Amino acid sequence: MDSVSGNGSIPAYVDDYSSRELSRPSLNTALGYLERAGYDVLIVHSLDRLARDPYIRQTLEREFNSRGARVEFILGNYEESPEGEVRKDLDATFAKWENAKRVERSSRGKKRKAQSGRFVGGRAPFGYQIDSNSYGGLAVVEGEAKIVHLIFQLFVEEGYSLRQIAQLLTEEGIKPQLDGDRWGKSSIPKILHNTVYTGYCYYNKFKRDGNKLIMRDRSEWIRIEVTPIIDDWLFDEAQRRLEENHMTMRVQPKRFYLLTGMVFCTECERPYFTQTKPAGKNRQINDAQTYRHRAKEGHCTNRTVSARRLEPIVWDEVVRILLDPGKLREGYEGSLEQQEQTRARHKSHMETLQRQLVKLEKEQTNLTEIYVDPDIQMTKGEYLEQKARIEAEKASVIRELDQLKEELQNLPTIADLETLEIFAKKIRNRLDGNYDPTPEEKRKILDLLHAKIWIGNDGRVTVSGWFDVDERDSSCLSSTTR
Repeated sequence: MDSVSGNGSIPAYVDDYSSRELSRPSLNTALGYLERAGYDVLIVHSLDRLARDPYIRQTLEREFNSRGARVEFILGNYEESPEGEVRKDLDATFAKWENAKRVERSSRGKKRKAQSGRFVGGRAPFGYQIDSNSYGGLAVVEGEAKIVHLIFQLFVEEGYSLRQIAQLLTEEGIKPQLDGDRWGKSSIPKILHNTVYTGYCYYNKFKRDGNKLIMRDRSEWIRIEVTPIIDDWLFDEAQRRLEENHMTMRVQPKRFYLLTGMVFCTECERPYFTQTKPAGKNRQINDAQTYRHRAKEGHCTNRTVSARRLEPIVWDEVVRILLDPGKLREGYEGSLEQQEQTRARHKSHMETLQRQLVKLEKEQTNLTEIYVDPDIQMTKGEYLEQKARIEAEKASVIRELDQLKEELQNLPTIADLETLEIFAKKIRNRLDGNYDPTPEEKRKILDLLHAKIWIGNDGRVTVSGWFDVDERDSSCLSSTTR
């Protein structure tokens, strides 16, 4: 309400919501004021400001009439007669039709803009500003770009949590994109997930279904290239860590297990589940933690391994790796060299696939233009057949791109080695003094090693990780014990 009632003033209500909605904040406030204080007339500038749908218009007018107020419109000059009601319905229907046409024209214009390679989406992402003369329609804002780079570095290389990053930015007095002095925790993953910072974004990803947004088929997305702010490897590593955090939160058991999510069957390659038998059953004095394979869960056989027996075997092998820093680095660098070659091949292939995807999107646009051209006279059957072919090819390319991207996220980096070496040195110094790390510290080391524990049908336990090289190489850091 823009004015206070009393002293001859007239309450006024401004509604920023669409007139397609039945329930709107300011309209509800006007109804509430009618019930509390009462008034005779609700004056609306034009009919389409009240509603663009005949049913909604009739419903709202009845609401006000039942409470003792009539609705009058400045524009329209509607009579209080059956003919006046018909005119209202017709005007509301035409307003609804015109709004649908306006939305359709706007959507078509935005699609054309996106297909021409220009950013569409309202406010520019943090780190950019709208500039039609820049690549992709977005110009890099240097000061904000440094903050974006800092956020990725803190998360990937320094191991900061999302909350710690938000707190640090706030304490440093760095302003967020929207008004305010504090960074919210939720704003950090939005930046980390946004592909625009690595050089591209998509338009036409979602469509509206009532009040909900539904993701469109991947083949309908329109890719827009922009100037990147961060390197691909840094973005990919951020996605890997975000996914790991998500999986850890989703499958984290109530009790702590040193090897949660790390134990696999050599035969069927399915993971072992964690399980605890509480104390007090079958004369058990303490809780018994186990790792379990179950045939009824789709595993190859039934097997239960005691955590008390398995975890020391795994930790002894990890200690052997940590106490030999030369072989730790040698094995890691050998693996890293192989992975860098894989990374280069994947990136080269991804660039080829992305060019192919752009070509297919252009082909799809051209096909539509040909179909609507009256001079060419393409039949609907021919159009649908070629459209289905293009969409199938696009879906195949997109699936391959997603697979390559997932594989890239799981490749080791130099930052992983440096972090591991620092932590391993601390552990070595403590082990020399007969120090036994806490279970949480042991788990951190296993995570840095990206360890996997394989159990065979013969009971053999194999510890492996990113440090695997050819079995004939003496620097291989995989080992087998009983």
